[in-house]
Amino acid sequence: MEEKIENVNALENLKPEAAKSGIGLGLISLVLMVISAYILIGATSMWTVFLAPVFLGLLIPLGLVIYLSIDLRKKVGGYWNFRQATSGVFIMLLVSYVISNVGNYAFTKLIEPDMPSKMQSTVVDVTSKMMASQGVDQEAVEKKVDEMNAEFEKKQNGTFMQTFQGHLIGVVIVFVVSLLFGAIFKKDPPKYLIEE
Repeated sequence: MEEKIENVNALENLKPEAAKSGIGLGLISLVLMVISAYILIGATSMWTVFLAPVFLGLLIPLGLVIYLSIDLRKKVGGYWNFRQATSGVFIMLLVSYVISNVGNYAFTKLIEPDMPSKMQSTVVDVTSKMMASQGVDQEAVEKKVDEMNAEFEKKQNGTFMQTFQGHLIGVVIVFVVSLLFGAIFKKDPPKYLIEE
Protein backbone atom coordinates (compact mmCIF):
# COMPACT_ATOMS: atom_id res chain seq x y z
CA MET A 1 0.00 0.00 0.00
CA GLU A 2 2.85 2.38 0.88
CA GLU A 3 4.59 1.56 -2.41
CA LYS A 4 1.36 2.34 -4.31
CA ILE A 5 1.14 5.79 -2.67
CA GLU A 6 4.80 6.43 -3.53
CA ASN A 7 4.15 5.58 -7.20
CA VAL A 8 1.08 7.86 -7.36
CA ASN A 9 3.07 10.74 -5.81
CA ALA A 10 5.91 10.17 -8.26
CA LEU A 11 3.49 10.33 -11.21
CA GLU A 12 2.40 13.79 -10.06
CA ASN A 13 5.90 14.95 -11.07
CA LEU A 14 5.43 13.62 -14.62
CA LYS A 15 4.70 16.95 -16.33
CA PRO A 16 7.50 18.99 -14.73
CA GLU A 17 10.03 16.19 -15.23
CA ALA A 18 8.92 15.76 -18.86
CA ALA A 19 9.26 19.52 -19.43
CA LYS A 20 12.80 19.49 -17.94
CA SER A 21 13.77 16.59 -20.20
CA GLY A 22 12.22 18.45 -23.14
CA ILE A 23 14.29 21.55 -22.42
CA GLY A 24 17.49 19.49 -22.41
CA LEU A 25 16.49 17.62 -25.57
CA GLY A 26 15.53 20.87 -27.32
CA LEU A 27 18.84 22.57 -26.49
CA ILE A 28 20.85 19.54 -27.60
CA SER A 29 18.79 19.30 -30.82
CA LEU A 30 19.40 22.99 -31.49
CA VAL A 31 23.17 22.60 -31.05
CA LEU A 32 23.14 19.54 -33.33
CA MET A 33 21.18 21.50 -35.98
CA VAL A 34 23.74 24.32 -35.88
CA ILE A 35 26.63 21.86 -36.16
CA SER A 36 24.86 20.08 -39.02
CA ALA A 37 24.33 23.40 -40.84
CA TYR A 38 28.02 24.30 -40.61
CA ILE A 39 29.03 20.82 -41.77
CA LEU A 40 26.55 21.10 -44.64
CA ILE A 41 27.85 24.45 -45.93
CA GLY A 42 31.37 23.02 -46.00
CA ALA A 43 30.33 19.77 -47.67
CA THR A 44 32.04 18.68 -50.86
CA SER A 45 30.39 15.29 -51.36
CA MET A 46 26.84 14.01 -51.60
CA TRP A 47 27.58 11.60 -48.75
CA THR A 48 28.26 14.51 -46.40
CA VAL A 49 25.15 16.36 -47.58
CA PHE A 50 23.06 13.25 -46.88
CA LEU A 51 24.74 11.75 -43.80
CA ALA A 52 25.35 14.86 -41.67
CA PRO A 53 21.65 15.76 -41.30
CA VAL A 54 20.62 12.11 -40.91
CA PHE A 55 23.21 11.39 -38.21
CA LEU A 56 23.06 14.72 -36.35
CA GLY A 57 19.41 15.53 -36.98
CA LEU A 58 17.82 12.10 -36.67
CA LEU A 59 19.93 9.30 -35.18
CA ILE A 60 21.48 11.15 -32.23
CA PRO A 61 18.17 12.84 -31.24
CA LEU A 62 16.37 9.48 -31.57
CA GLY A 63 18.89 7.89 -29.22
CA LEU A 64 18.42 10.79 -26.80
CA VAL A 65 14.63 10.42 -26.90
CA ILE A 66 14.94 6.72 -26.08
CA TYR A 67 17.34 7.44 -23.20
CA LEU A 68 15.23 10.33 -21.85
CA SER A 69 12.00 8.31 -22.07
CA ILE A 70 13.51 5.52 -19.99
CA ASP A 71 15.00 8.07 -17.59
CA LEU A 72 11.64 9.86 -17.29
CA ARG A 73 9.93 6.59 -16.42
CA LYS A 74 12.51 6.01 -13.67
CA LYS A 75 11.99 9.53 -12.31
CA VAL A 76 8.25 8.98 -11.94
CA GLY A 77 8.58 5.76 -10.00
CA GLY A 78 9.46 3.20 -12.67
CA TYR A 79 5.87 2.50 -13.72
CA TRP A 80 3.44 4.27 -16.01
CA ASN A 81 0.54 3.13 -18.11
CA PHE A 82 0.10 3.88 -21.81
CA ARG A 83 -1.68 7.20 -21.24
CA GLN A 84 0.92 8.44 -18.76
CA ALA A 85 3.81 7.30 -20.97
CA THR A 86 2.29 8.96 -24.04
CA SER A 87 1.58 12.23 -22.24
CA GLY A 88 5.05 12.33 -20.65
CA VAL A 89 6.81 11.69 -23.96
CA PHE A 90 4.48 14.15 -25.74
CA ILE A 91 5.27 16.95 -23.27
CA MET A 92 8.99 16.22 -23.59
CA LEU A 93 8.91 16.19 -27.41
CA LEU A 94 6.63 19.24 -27.68
CA VAL A 95 8.89 21.34 -25.43
CA SER A 96 11.90 20.14 -27.43
CA TYR A 97 10.14 20.96 -30.74
CA VAL A 98 9.32 24.50 -29.60
CA ILE A 99 12.82 25.21 -28.25
CA SER A 100 14.64 23.83 -31.30
CA ASN A 101 12.37 25.67 -33.76
CA VAL A 102 12.50 29.00 -31.94
CA GLY A 103 16.27 28.62 -31.56
CA ASN A 104 16.68 27.69 -35.21
CA TYR A 105 14.59 30.69 -36.27
CA ALA A 106 16.66 33.02 -34.08
CA PHE A 107 19.89 31.50 -35.40
CA THR A 108 18.94 31.92 -39.06
CA LYS A 109 17.49 35.42 -38.58
CA LEU A 110 19.92 37.00 -36.09
CA ILE A 111 23.22 35.13 -36.07
CA GLU A 112 23.57 33.65 -39.58
CA PRO A 113 20.95 35.28 -41.83
CA ASP A 114 22.66 34.03 -45.00
CA MET A 115 22.94 30.41 -43.76
CA PRO A 116 19.94 29.16 -45.82
CA SER A 117 21.42 30.58 -49.05
CA LYS A 118 24.84 29.07 -48.24
CA MET A 119 23.21 25.68 -47.62
CA GLN A 120 21.23 25.99 -50.85
CA SER A 121 24.35 26.82 -52.80
CA THR A 122 26.26 23.85 -51.35
CA VAL A 123 23.46 21.34 -51.91
CA VAL A 124 22.90 22.53 -55.50
CA ASP A 125 26.64 22.48 -56.29
CA VAL A 126 27.22 19.03 -54.81
CA THR A 127 24.14 17.60 -56.55
CA SER A 128 25.09 19.04 -59.94
CA LYS A 129 28.69 17.74 -59.62
CA MET A 130 27.42 14.29 -58.65
CA MET A 131 25.02 14.20 -61.60
CA ALA A 132 27.76 15.35 -63.99
CA SER A 133 30.18 12.72 -62.66
CA GLN A 134 27.57 10.05 -63.33
CA GLY A 135 27.35 11.08 -66.98
CA VAL A 136 24.00 12.88 -66.86
CA ASP A 137 23.73 15.31 -69.78
CA GLN A 138 24.09 19.04 -69.07
CA GLU A 139 20.49 19.87 -69.93
CA ALA A 140 19.15 17.42 -67.30
CA VAL A 141 21.61 18.79 -64.72
CA GLU A 142 20.48 22.37 -65.41
CA LYS A 143 16.82 21.32 -65.16
CA LYS A 144 17.48 19.65 -61.79
CA VAL A 145 19.37 22.73 -60.54
CA ASP A 146 16.46 24.97 -61.58
CA GLU A 147 14.00 22.67 -59.79
CA MET A 148 16.09 22.67 -56.62
CA ASN A 149 16.49 26.47 -56.67
CA ALA A 150 12.72 26.88 -57.15
CA GLU A 151 12.05 24.52 -54.22
CA PHE A 152 14.47 26.38 -51.94
CA GLU A 153 12.92 29.70 -52.98
CA LYS A 154 9.44 28.39 -52.23
CA LYS A 155 10.54 27.28 -48.73
CA GLN A 156 12.24 30.60 -47.95
CA ASN A 157 9.32 32.74 -49.13
CA GLY A 158 6.52 30.74 -47.54
CA THR A 159 3.41 32.53 -46.31
CA PHE A 160 2.32 32.70 -42.69
CA MET A 161 -0.35 30.10 -43.41
CA GLN A 162 2.21 27.69 -44.91
CA THR A 163 4.45 28.16 -41.87
CA PHE A 164 1.51 27.62 -39.51
CA GLN A 165 0.46 24.52 -41.44
CA GLY A 166 4.03 23.20 -41.29
CA HIS A 167 4.13 23.61 -37.50
CA LEU A 168 0.69 22.03 -37.14
CA ILE A 169 1.93 19.01 -39.10
CA GLY A 170 5.03 19.00 -36.87
CA VAL A 171 2.87 18.84 -33.72
CA VAL A 172 0.81 15.99 -35.21
CA ILE A 173 4.05 14.10 -35.97
CA VAL A 174 5.22 14.74 -32.38
CA PHE A 175 1.93 13.28 -31.11
CA VAL A 176 2.17 10.19 -33.34
CA VAL A 177 5.77 9.60 -32.23
CA SER A 178 4.61 10.04 -28.60
CA LEU A 179 1.95 7.36 -29.12
CA LEU A 180 4.59 5.02 -30.52
CA PHE A 181 7.04 5.66 -27.68
CA GLY A 182 4.21 5.45 -25.13
CA ALA A 183 3.36 1.99 -26.43
CA ILE A 184 7.01 0.92 -26.38
CA PHE A 185 7.97 2.32 -22.96
CA LYS A 186 4.79 1.76 -20.94
CA LYS A 187 5.37 -0.38 -17.90
CA ASP A 188 2.38 -1.29 -15.80
CA PRO A 189 2.99 -1.75 -12.08
CA PRO A 190 2.82 -5.23 -10.56
CA LYS A 191 -0.65 -6.33 -9.41
CA TYR A 192 0.10 -5.77 -5.72
CA LEU A 193 0.61 -2.05 -6.45
CA ILE A 194 -2.69 -1.83 -8.31
CA GLU A 195 -4.85 -3.72 -5.84
CA GLU A 196 -6.05 -1.84 -2.78
